[in-house]
Amino acid sequence: MMQTVNQELNPWHRRQAALLYHFASMPYLKGLLEQINQLIGFTDEILEDRGGLDAAGRSLANWQPADTAGHFSTHAFPALVDFKEKVIRAIAARSYERYSEAGERQCSRMLQEYAYQMIWATGEQEASFQSRAEAVFKYAGNISRMMRRPTTWNDFVFSLLWEKNRQDFPRIPCFRVRTDIECVSGQTPPRTGVYVPQDDPMGALQFGWTGGYGELGDTYTLNDFGKIALERVGRAGLWSDESGLHALINEPQHRHLPKIDDSDRARVDFAPAAVAMQGFEGRPCKWYFVELLDGEYEDHDGSYTGLSSFPSSTRPHRVAGGELVPQSGWWYTPAKMGSTRYFKKDDRFPHLDGNEFGTTFWIWSPDQSAPKLG
Repeated sequence: MMQTVNQELNPWHRRQAALLYHFASMPYLKGLLEQINQLIGFTDEILEDRGGLDAAGRSLANWQPADTAGHFSTHAFPALVDFKEKVIRAIAARSYERYSEAGERQCSRMLQEYAYQMIWATGEQEASFQSRAEAVFKYAGNISRMMRRPTTWNDFVFSLLWEKNRQDFPRIPCFRVRTDIECVSGQTPPRTGVYVPQDDPMGALQFGWTGGYGELGDTYTLNDFGKIALERVGRAGLWSDESGLHALINEPQHRHLPKIDDSDRARVDFAPAAVAMQGFEGRPCKWYFVELLDGEYEDHDGSYTGLSSFPSSTRPHRVAGGELVPQSGWWYTPAKMGSTRYFKKDDRFPHLDGNEFGTTFWIWSPDQSAPKLG
């Protein structure tokens, strides 16, 4: 019998789970095959249209062998066919719970080597081919980066993916956290699908599979500097408040950070990426399986953090130390590791001694089950 579930996904974890299941889905993989077929068909057309010019180009325009449509057909076109065949094999392998990268990197390298210029085609044909190929590779890259081991996707990466792909999610699926299906970092999960860290609301979700090389890695979560950034700008502003993050990395006490240089500090629009580069660390963890509930969906506000789903009148996202607790439950502060505590409504949040970064902010914990010992 399935264990009673107390843990729920927070809004950004629901976005992460939606993205992971979307990119891992069979429809998405078959969509890649369809795009490759369209690219191959377009390439066939322009080769047929321009292939007869090779002799004239070599005799009248000093074309070299690499400038001809024949050279493209012999060396570049097979890369597209190999790409297609790899995706067909990947579709078949899903029957055995086997997942893999899509193969776009090999195809891209071959095209860069043998089709870096297409003198034999018109300028319009070349531009269209390059644009179509780039779109296919970008689509395939969502599969490959997710399946690559070890994965390094963190909350910043997921926020960017959400902004680029949220048009595909007019609604997001509903999920159930299965506390009866567990795994630890470094092991193959007992069931193919998405997993959530058991004890870390800022740890990134991962997709793992059972058919070989699908083990779960470390979760990527905020380090001490990342927690400072979270406290300064709040969950909603962590990757969108460019001015707040720019001010943070330019403070004197943060001028020594090794992964942020002067060029990062000079531009306001670079600040989120700079904070992300400095603000994460990988750590092993225990994982719970996140079950996708077929046919069940929920509306969302379009944002990554989805804070509008928290009733601000009863459960604000963060509350300063010294203020009254708005709702009974478990709260934590990024200013201190292991700070999760249970507060009753109308208690007063404490200030933490030795907090050199100013006001202590307390944040509603997405996991309202009692923290486990050990």
